Amino acid sequence: MEYEDTVADTFSRAPTFTLISLKKGEPSEIIVIDNKSSGYSQGAGPLAAQTLKENGVTAILSGELGPGAKTILQTLGIEFYRTEIGKTVKEALDEWIVLYS
Repeated sequence: MEYEDTVADTFSRAPTFTLISLKKGEPSEIIVIDNKSSGYSQGAGPLAAQTLKENGVTAILSGELGPGAKTILQTLGIEFYRTEIGKTVKEALDEWIVLYS
């Protein structure tokens, strides 16, 4: 399972997204997908959010979120939680599980 990627400095510019399914508060599946919008100069947030929705994501852990990304995430019903930029996926997930699950 992929835990060593780090949290990107900006949600919509992350090169990849690590999708984690939880069962009883424990990771049951981890998939890494490419972020098609990572190279966009504008409008990356809404496209990134739509990509996550299409992949069944219901919540994200992220460093920075731009206003466009926040709005579309709320519209799509995806919850967002702030985490420290540069943490590993495992560190961010472990912290989230303790705080929110």
